[in-house]
Amino acid sequence: MKKVLHVFALFVSVLFLFVIVPFGDAKAQIYEPEGLNMPGAWNSWTNPPDNNLALANPNQVTNGRLVKIAAGQTRWQTILSVAASGADLVGGTYEWLFTSGPLGNPYQNKWAGVTVMTNAMQTYVKESSTNNSVTLVNGQWYTVNWEDLGYQNCRAIFMETSGAPVNISSVSLPATVNENVPVTITATLNAAPSFQELIYLRYTTDNWATSAAVGMTVNGTSCTAQIPGQAAGTAVSYYVFTSTIGSLTSDYDLCTIHLNNNGGANYGYTVGTPHITWANLQFPASGAITTGDAFNVYGQAYIAGLTGNATAAAGLQAWVGYSTSDTDPSGWSNWIPAAFNGPAGSNDEFVADLGTVLASAGTWYYATRFQYNTDAYVYGGYSDTGGGYWDGTTNTSGVLTVTDPVPDPDFDWVNLQFPGSATIEPGQNLDIFAQAYINGLTGPAGPAAGVTAWIGYSTANSNPSTWTHWFVSSYNGASGNNDEFVTNLGQFITSEGTYYYASRFQRDNGSYFYGGFSETGGGFWDGTSNVSGVLTVQSAPPVVINWANVQFPGSGSISAGDNFDVYAQAYIEGITGTGSASSGLEAWIGVSDVNGNPAAFTQWFPASFSAASGNNDEFVAEVGSALAEGAWYYASRFRYNNGAFVYGGFSDAGGGFWDGVSNVSGVLTVTAPAQTFPVLFTIIDATQIHDNIKFKGEMTNWDTIAMQPDNHVWTLTLDMLPGTYQWGAIQDDGSQFGIWLIEGGNLVMTLNGDGSTSGTVTYTTLVTKTQTETLAGNIYPNPVQRMLYIEQSGESGYQLYNAQGMMIASQDGLSGSFAIDVNDFVPGIYFLRLARGGNAEIRKICKY
Repeated sequence: MKKVLHVFALFVSVLFLFVIVPFGDAKAQIYEPEGLNMPGAWNSWTNPPDNNLALANPNQVTNGRLVKIAAGQTRWQTILSVAASGADLVGGTYEWLFTSGPLGNPYQNKWAGVTVMTNAMQTYVKESSTNNSVTLVNGQWYTVNWEDLGYQNCRAIFMETSGAPVNISSVSLPATVNENVPVTITATLNAAPSFQELIYLRYTTDNWATSAAVGMTVNGTSCTAQIPGQAAGTAVSYYVFTSTIGSLTSDYDLCTIHLNNNGGANYGYTVGTPHITWANLQFPASGAITTGDAFNVYGQAYIAGLTGNATAAAGLQAWVGYSTSDTDPSGWSNWIPAAFNGPAGSNDEFVADLGTVLASAGTWYYATRFQYNTDAYVYGGYSDTGGGYWDGTTNTSGVLTVTDPVPDPDFDWVNLQFPGSATIEPGQNLDIFAQAYINGLTGPAGPAAGVTAWIGYSTANSNPSTWTHWFVSSYNGASGNNDEFVTNLGQFITSEGTYYYASRFQRDNGSYFYGGFSETGGGFWDGTSNVSGVLTVQSAPPVVINWANVQFPGSGSISAGDNFDVYAQAYIEGITGTGSASSGLEAWIGVSDVNGNPAAFTQWFPASFSAASGNNDEFVAEVGSALAEGAWYYASRFRYNNGAFVYGGFSDAGGGFWDGVSNVSGVLTVTAPAQTFPVLFTIIDATQIHDNIKFKGEMTNWDTIAMQPDNHVWTLTLDMLPGTYQWGAIQDDGSQFGIWLIEGGNLVMTLNGDGSTSGTVTYTTLVTKTQTETLAGNIYPNPVQRMLYIEQSGESGYQLYNAQGMMIASQDGLSGSFAIDVNDFVPGIYFLRLARGGNAEIRKICKY
């Protein structure tokens, strides 16, 4: 009966294999319910690996992490963390297999025969008799991708990173893409990647018949790359993935760690035909000129991906048009070609001189017109918020007033030069400058003959020809072809308020000419382009302390008599933060045994200036040494120029004026001073050869302390606080660390609260000398990162000391060559002492 069952089981097994193994199909896959597993020495060859989910597939082991990925090239993937503890695996060299089979025969199919080279695609032989081998390093992560080609030889790759592989949180999608314009794609990562992990943008223009991968530039968690410009109508699909393989041109899926492909749909866009999507009348909104004067009008247009460069977008033309009627510019007939003026952000800006084509005086309306290639015209209008397509309401035409020149004026030009506005205190000095130009007279050294200048003011913003307050100006010198004049206007205005000022000029008792201000240089006052200056007169507010705090600490605990420094800061706008103490600013730290408003504190300690802290002045006072045992509350107090006191409180957010809620008093606990006890330490030199023994220990911060000799017995008495301490001694032979006289680990002693001791306070040394011959044949690598190897013959031991001379590792009885794991030590200089019999040797080791 058993034989029949065996034959039947064999028949079922063969039939099962016949069903699930595809013949003659290179794209066949393994039977998915059986999945793929990775048993090996790393999990005691348990299969299915239910003792390590990272090695098991979820079809056979609940929550198994070796999963099938069907998108693109079908593959199975797992990500392994490796560390000395707390990870999926521990670093080391392991034998293992890829396997697939039913629960009753999990080793039915295997793939082997490979010694793993990380970051390389390798072929695994179906049913190879040789196990796979891999060396894993603690602190690393390994992403394993196995190519599912069914029951035949398959490829796989181990991709190694020094950190957990990152995930791609988001991928940008462009709103509009025009033909032949490169597209910048941005991806956001959940964390900054390790240096081995590369970020790629993969795209296709032919529905993945072909594709390309572009390396992305990484800045923190943001990555960018460009897809080249394409012809109009091209459909582009793309996604972002990570890998450790550089310059990828194939096997993208097998070399992928993580990807973001929009949930399987991929990201994409279709390239469109460019056109003007925005245009305006940029500047100016209005103006006034004399017939024949220049008047530049500016306009801007935007075509996505084409405008905003150093040269004008090809095919883009611009005009400035004008009319005597404020109508829709599409009906105008007068248009002047505009020249490219340069990029303005993402726009192209154009300019045309409208003034020189207007031959007659009057009111003119102007707008811009643009055309891209043979597209329809678009018209630009002005608004204070930037303008846009002309609509006659929000975006309107500009207005230009053209007047005929006044024949033969006494002055060709006058202005209000500087400033255009100001704020002063009553009676404070304020110089106002104005200039005048008379062809052939002004500009040389000395004022033009017969010219008088004034600066005047009014409380009304009106035509300065109606003003009554005028003050003669003095000649200030030539400014180019102009004469410049100046008046100290501020001294004449002693009341608060808003005032308007302008200039006035006269030649030889002729007519008055009034000058106005504009950012472009000013000219004859017209109330529109060239206007009056504006002066605000107001009294300065009193200087007050704007902010104060208790800076640090928020609390503390000391023994009676100990020092306790308290820092506080204050801010006065425009005064503190200069680097030296602000004159007139005083500071105190106050204490009280009652947690109340510090205004009621009676004990205050003057604080001295410490340093500038940003825009603040910082002060410090020592208050602890004067306080008896108990709980004390402290705050700060400041005063400026004998003004009112302000009080500062502490908070984790930086503190501020004391309020007892958000900004509170600090708390200092003063306790009775700790009692110390004398402890005698003794080194007995049994070798009777040492002549300069010195003490080292935790209680002296491992400083070297001389000991007193007496017939080869060396002693030192230290006053110590109760506690447990490590210590030792050296023979000071003039070398950096001397000869360590303690065999084995550091000595340990305990000082109890009653002054009694336990542990070792007396030690007999048998150490004689250092070895002059080399005990180790080779010590490498040096500098070292993880493992330090010592090649030697015979039996020895070692001690490893840090740069402070403290022993941090040791081992005795080592036979032959051995290794020391220094991976967890901080980078720096260490000293390795090798000992054999009575001989010793010290080597300097660099850990990075």
